[in-house]
Amino acid sequence: MTEQTIGVDDVRAALVEACPGVRIADIRRLDAGYTSRQWVADTDEGPLLVKTPARNSDPEHLRRLIATTRRAAEGGVPVVRFRAFMPTSSSLAAPLLVQEYQDGTPANEAWETMDPAERLTFVKELGGLVGRLHSCSGPWFGDVLGAEKHPDVRSFLHTLVDSRLAEAPEDITSAGRDGLSAALHHAIDTVPSDGVPALTHGDLWRQNIVLRGGRIACLLDFEHGLYADRFLDFGKLDEHIFDAFPQGRTAFLDAYHQVCPLPDDWAARVRLGHAVHALSMSVYFLRWTPGYAPQYVSELEEWLATRG
Repeated sequence: MTEQTIGVDDVRAALVEACPGVRIADIRRLDAGYTSRQWVADTDEGPLLVKTPARNSDPEHLRRLIATTRRAAEGGVPVVRFRAFMPTSSSLAAPLLVQEYQDGTPANEAWETMDPAERLTFVKELGGLVGRLHSCSGPWFGDVLGAEKHPDVRSFLHTLVDSRLAEAPEDITSAGRDGLSAALHHAIDTVPSDGVPALTHGDLWRQNIVLRGGRIACLLDFEHGLYADRFLDFGKLDEHIFDAFPQGRTAFLDAYHQVCPLPDDWAARVRLGHAVHALSMSVYFLRWTPGYAPQYVSELEEWLATRG
């Protein structure tokens, strides 16, 4: 069933199927996100968010989202609570997730009206929350559910980079795919092998942060979460928050460090995280929105130039 053919009656039937006995007053389409279709239902249990995937229809993807979100909650990170999950909804012929609806303002919408002091307060609070998230350690590197496990950070990073490079064109950079591969794998070999798996979000940008009363109320959408090298999260953070507000980065790092101390080599690890992020975004946008890819290819070129 495509987005165009899903109607309110279909969503109502799916919600009743997933949550028998729930009383529904109203359902409205929510224009949010790119990877899922979402609706808000006003019910006798309060507002519920109904979500079905738009791209990855494997129900295990939603199982991982649930597991990662709940692991973050164990670490004191404010997240949504889930009401129901169906691997296949007969009403929608697709996986279905029902969760509480977090009313508030996405930080992306609030950002333009924030003054510098409000932005500084925001990044300090975010630093502490990301530190809490990364303090949630895992038993292995890889999938939170254990479908993919790696014994150490280098093995994890080598495999991750190889999987991204396999999707990249041979001429992705002036050094070619092979030249980029050699540089990335060499950088990974310098990462200390005794790192602890950290719970990562995988999509930390302002759109996935909900504000209420000027404070962070919730981190959303852990669908890309992993037990991973924590510095992978810094690629998107720096791009979507600190490129526009560089003066707030020190405050963020100070708050983060108080909760989850930074190692001596943190800056080099962040630079590698930026490169892996640029590679991931390059292949992602080459597939879905090619016009956005050159920005990330340019970042890869800049990173390669610093490697000599």
